[in-house]
Amino acid sequence: MAIVSSAMGFQAAAPLRAAAARPQISMAIEDMAGISTETGKVLWDPLKLSANMDESNLKLIRAAELKHCRVAMLATVGWAWTATGTHFNGMLSNHPPVSFADAAAAANPIAAAAMVPGAGIFQMILAIGSLEIYWENKYPSNECAGNFGVPAVTSDPAELRKLEDAELKNGRLAMLGIISFACAAGIPGSVPLYPF
Repeated sequence: MAIVSSAMGFQAAAPLRAAAARPQISMAIEDMAGISTETGKVLWDPLKLSANMDESNLKLIRAAELKHCRVAMLATVGWAWTATGTHFNGMLSNHPPVSFADAAAAANPIAAAAMVPGAGIFQMILAIGSLEIYWENKYPSNECAGNFGVPAVTSDPAELRKLEDAELKNGRLAMLGIISFACAAGIPGSVPLYPF
């Protein structure tokens, strides 16, 4: 629940722009953020999937990676928040009656998510799907590469590249983190040193 509300808040915070003012990003493999010392300053593409991609496909793939990174970062924070037992007051659902306290008392966040009734899941899918359609129509992934028109925090290209690298690295780590949390909850003992 926290993840969905955070994601909706994150998406709604982007400033509205006219379709004519879409950011145009020119991209080539060697110019992309995320190629750094961890990969030997080369693109890590063992299956050579990018070999035959044009700029439109590269932007689409980068947008997908950024979206997965951002969702994984929110999910990791949401998992930690839920795992502490912190919760909203009130009812998660009236039919069947499920309170936020009931969900927080579940064995883990996956068990808490399983307590959400089908109508609640449908509402989340509808809300997220609506946001996806809205943002994809406003800022197509194959043109904008995940840039929703939010102004850059710096005008220095070197500093901007550092921030882009940081976002990707943190997002990639969060993807590993959230899948590790889920595996540890689903298959006890599958993740070494968890829980600490």
